[in-house]
Formats: sequence, structure tokens, C-alpha cells
Amino acid sequence: MLTSFLVFVFGLFLVLGAYLLATLRTDAKRTRLQKRLSDALLHSAHTEDIEVVLARNELMSEIPWINRSLVRLQAALHLKQVLDQADLHITPSRLVMFSVMAGMLAGLAISVISFSILLMLGAGLVAAALPFAHVWWKRKKRFEAFLENLPDALDLMSRALSAGHAFSEALHMVSAEMPEPIAGEFRKAYEEQNLGLSLKLAMENLTHRMPLLDLRMCVTAIMIQRETGGNLAEILEKVAHTIRERFRIMGDLKTLTTSSRMSAWLLCGLPIFVTIVITFMNPDYMSVLWKDSRGHYLIAAGLFLQLTGMLIVRKILDIKI
Repeated sequence: MLTSFLVFVFGLFLVLGAYLLATLRTDAKRTRLQKRLSDALLHSAHTEDIEVVLARNELMSEIPWINRSLVRLQAALHLKQVLDQADLHITPSRLVMFSVMAGMLAGLAISVISFSILLMLGAGLVAAALPFAHVWWKRKKRFEAFLENLPDALDLMSRALSAGHAFSEALHMVSAEMPEPIAGEFRKAYEEQNLGLSLKLAMENLTHRMPLLDLRMCVTAIMIQRETGGNLAEILEKVAHTIRERFRIMGDLKTLTTSSRMSAWLLCGLPIFVTIVITFMNPDYMSVLWKDSRGHYLIAAGLFLQLTGMLIVRKILDIKI
């Protein structure tokens, strides 16, 4: 059994290696596509009174017929957007393939230890969810880094406007002087505006790439000022102050609820800890739970209730400000 499992794993990784070798030219194709798009926009930037509409043909897969199929799926487009927001240079098809392979390997690894279909299915689902969890984690960390530097970026833009610079130059200063990821996102907005897009569309694309409440509030204030007039430097300074106060209130709430959050997570982790300790102290007593099929159903029910309780606790502690 172990020999057949190793042979299957070897064949699986051999297929993965062949797939990666077949898609090595993806970056070169993407670079050529971006150059052609930039040339087209530079040509259209000299036209007057024409609203330039930029339609991006996102690459969903390195295999053409799969790419044509995924472009029509809304779920694939949403997954591509999430990957871009996480700044991961990987196609949705490759991510799904990694997820499927991880699930298959985890299920086969459990089959060597136990023939329980429930355990194999559970391990496969958990392993298959790990690549997506990594993407969401990277996306969350990137959003947090963006929000952390947003007030400083707004202050920099406010000072640039007060010194007499144009708004586009203020965007360029943020892209040149601020750290990533805020520099890269503002650089895209600055380049889109230079290549022919209106300021409104460039800022809307920024909010689509970074769907954050604070950024939408900032962009809304900028658009209102463009239509009604006013001191934009003062507006940006007040928005930066509002964002900093919001962060301060969130920090105070997190400090005040620290003991409650720790108590909640300890209660959630206590059943798992007790089960593991009893298994090591008295394996015969817990053998029915691990080896009998009825015990597997109890484990599944316990994990479902445990996860439900953790999600409820997380929802209670997620205070919107």
C-alpha cells in the first residue's frame, strides 16, 4: 500500500512539473500584453472629448481554451480580483489546481493510516482550503499595510497641494515616497490618468483594487471637491485626521476587550486540548472514539459545533466603527 501511494505521489508531482514547464512563458506573454495596452492608451491619450474606457482581458489560465472558459465565469473573475488584491502573481486555474492536489494528497495520506471515508474527506477539505486561506491572509495583510500608511499619504498629498502642486503630481509624490503597497496602488492611478483615463475613473479603479471603507471615504471627498470646489488640501487633512481617530478608537476597543477575547478562545480550545491529553494519558479509553465509525461521527459533530462556536465568537468581537 505504501509503495502504491509513493508511486501515485511521484506521478502527481511529475504531472505538476510538466504543467509548470509548459507555462514558463506566461510572464513574457503578460509583459507583451501590457506593452501593447500601454501603446494603445498612449495613442488614445491625445484625443479630446472622448471618454477612454479601459477593458482588461485578464489572464485566467495559461491554457487558451481553459482561459476562454474561465473568462465567462463570474466566480473566476472574482478569484482573479482577490489574487490581484493579495498581490500574488498566480492565475486562478493554477491556484485551483494546487488546492485540488493538496486535497488529494491529504486524503491519500490519511488513507495510509485509516480507511475512514469521513477522515479522508475531512483532511482533504482542510488541505484543499489551505491555498485559499493563504490568499485571504495575504490579502488581509496587504489591506492592513495599506490602511496603516493611508493617513500619511493623505498628509503628503495635502502638503503637496498646499505647496501649489497639481493633484496628479501629488499622486506621483505618494507613489515615489511612500512604501508599498500604497505606493504601487497610487502609481497605477497616476499612470492610468497619464495614459488617458479621467481622474474619476482612475480613482474608481483604485477603490476597486482596494475595497476599503477609509479609501472610499477619501475618494468620495475628492470627487465632491472636484464638482463643488473648495480647499482640497484642507479636506484631505481632515480625512486623514478622521482615519487616525478611527484607528485610535479601534485600538482602545481591542485593549478593553482583550480579557474577554482571551477567555473566549480558551473556552474554544479547551475541548481539543482535553481530548489530546486524555488520548496520550489513556489511549485505550479513547480508542473507541478514534477507531470506531460511530466515534468518527462524534468527532465530525464536535468539530462542526466547535467551528460554529468560534465563528459566533468572532462575529461578536467584530465591532464595526
